[in-house]
Amino acid sequence: MPYTAPYPEPYDQLLGNLPLVLMEHDAPEYFGILLQGGFDMPVPEPCTLREFLCELVGVCGVYTEKSLQTIFLDGKAIDDLDRALLGPSSRLALSAAMPGLVGATMRRGGYYSRMREGISQAKGDGLEASEKKPFRLHVRLYNAVGRELAGLFLHHGIFVSSESLLRFLKIQPPKFFDHLQKASLAGAPLPIGSSAAGTWQLPGGDIALRVTSERKE
Repeated sequence: MPYTAPYPEPYDQLLGNLPLVLMEHDAPEYFGILLQGGFDMPVPEPCTLREFLCELVGVCGVYTEKSLQTIFLDGKAIDDLDRALLGPSSRLALSAAMPGLVGATMRRGGYYSRMREGISQAKGDGLEASEKKPFRLHVRLYNAVGRELAGLFLHHGIFVSSESLLRFLKIQPPKFFDHLQKASLAGAPLPIGSSAAGTWQLPGGDIALRVTSERKE
């Protein structure tokens, strides 16, 4: 099911004070392949998975329960969003329902979930109480979830390497750039044509990327 709620205000305006690439793009679902490859997000302090998704990002209610059918945290399948704890070094993967028996086995709360007992997060697993310090959460968004939530996650802003962003831009079809209205680095305009975007002069290492869309702003 599509995510239809208005986007909340970005919860972290500074994005770690990293160099910011700001893009205005009318079809953020095109960024799905970038988000599947993995990115980081700032989290102000350790929290439950539900607190991160609902209170920070804005993924709540029916979408959380119906569309986020497969969740892995640090390699373990997650059934209970309120027991799954996020902290430094956490790695999160979100997916819609996957096909076949494997998909049915990994599905949250599904009939076959008992078959994955060894790779499920047990009650009581997770982080011990830790200092309330900001950290970076590594995230991957797969299949329909990546397409449907791309705009929301990019609206808040993510951390990626400049190399990953340039590599992504170089393989995009002309249609991607038809939807790209403007782009800037630290406030300075960047060229937006299909032949120029892959040659952007970006600083090495990690950058912050925020994508706005008139659909939801």
